[in-house]
Amino acid sequence: MPTDSPTDKADDRRDVQRGEPRPPTLEEFKALCRAELNWLVAEHGFREAEEDTSPFANPFKVQFVRDDLIVSVEGIHWGRAAMFSIHNRQGRSIGVRALDPTFVPLAKTNRPPPPGQAAEIVYNARQLRTLGTRLLGGDFSAFEEAVARIDAAWAEHARHRRLSVAIQEAVAAFRLEQWPRVVELLEPHEAELSSKMARKLATARQKLAD
Repeated sequence: MPTDSPTDKADDRRDVQRGEPRPPTLEEFKALCRAELNWLVAEHGFREAEEDTSPFANPFKVQFVRDDLIVSVEGIHWGRAAMFSIHNRQGRSIGVRALDPTFVPLAKTNRPPPPGQAAEIVYNARQLRTLGTRLLGGDFSAFEEAVARIDAAWAEHARHRRLSVAIQEAVAAFRLEQWPRVVELLEPHEAELSSKMARKLATARQKLAD
């Protein structure tokens, strides 16, 4: 049964015109996943999971499973990218690059994967083979270390976000001479304030003391 509609073919032509790689067909997607990840079956005791045939399931999804791990590849963004993830028995997931001890989650300096769904699948499969030796061999400390780095990065991101919101609200309160509110907002972040914001906090305290 054909898998490409006239709309799909028109989209493919537009991708080529923009210089973007053509998204793979469903058959090409599955064949590529199997070709790049069959070593999980041959060398590490995985098997390919049965296809999810529920009504809203993404057909562009291939999973390799073992009692303790799932390696999942899912086509996203209408064939322009892939979500490549590793899941433990508890359902926690990480990306392949998270296994690299030098990888900094959420950092803007992180190098993006190559463009195109097929290239991204190939890249991540080969990264998994390089970075996943410990984990695939049964050493789950590699997974736990990756999770710890991710959690720490998100905690730091949330801390910066709270500080940014507090400063914005404190500036508005300062303009309205709402001195108690300025102190309430800035005091919990006093050690991290810039000299300018520290002066605003000092002014608000002085106003309350007068």
